[in-house]
Amino acid sequence: MARVLTAIVFIPILMAALWVGSPFWFVGLTGVAILLGLHEYCALGRVGGMLTGSLAALGLMIAFYRGEHGWIAAILAALTIVELLLALWRQRQVDDQSEALPTLAIRLTGVLYLGLLGGYLIGVRMLESEIPSLPAKLLTLFFVVIFAGDTGAYYTGRTLGRHKLAPRISPGKTWEGVAGGLGGNVIAALLAHATFFPELPVGHAIPLALVMGLLGITGDLCESMIKRGAKAKDAGRLIPGHGGLLDRLDSMLFNAPLLYYYAITFLN
Repeated sequence: MARVLTAIVFIPILMAALWVGSPFWFVGLTGVAILLGLHEYCALGRVGGMLTGSLAALGLMIAFYRGEHGWIAAILAALTIVELLLALWRQRQVDDQSEALPTLAIRLTGVLYLGLLGGYLIGVRMLESEIPSLPAKLLTLFFVVIFAGDTGAYYTGRTLGRHKLAPRISPGKTWEGVAGGLGGNVIAALLAHATFFPELPVGHAIPLALVMGLLGITGDLCESMIKRGAKAKDAGRLIPGHGGLLDRLDSMLFNAPLLYYYAITFLN
């Protein structure tokens, strides 16, 4: 029930941010979600790094917002140098240097995982096109396909699930759930084409939905791997019935670059 109530509250806010008024509202929501997700990631890794990571993530989001993609490489280069110098400062008087590399890797990966991949959602929102309301249509498609896939996988897995997908990483996921999720992805994409997104060809909608579904499952498993490595059941407790924000972002982060590059390749 908590999952349903959360969806009832959250989905109208998300749709309003997409379709009503300035892009600022969606960009703001996305920015808050990315920073909170980064906080959860750093807490799982127990390495700190929120200040430098948050500044770098903010820089990446601003770059996507302004369409200054050349800044992205510069921000990541600067972050790498800063994190290496901070690691050197922390380790200069420590005899055991074994934690230097894992800590550095965790801190850098968090920004790539949340700031870079999540930033592509802002990039999609700021796209310009002759297609009316293309960013809102793309992002509505994005969320509808992912939510439908998650719902299909959850209920199909609970009802029919027998064969484990990756029991050592995520014991609850099954191949039957994968099939149900992919079915939900495709149905949602076809409904999107028929209702609010006629510019999306059916010949694109089905393979796009299937790739999104597979990337979503992969992203979910990767986040489960991170949680298992941190010996945590959930990334956080922010969202009732869902865990933390990272638990909701997992299937979205891998799909954000796909949606962006699909749009600039086929719809511009």
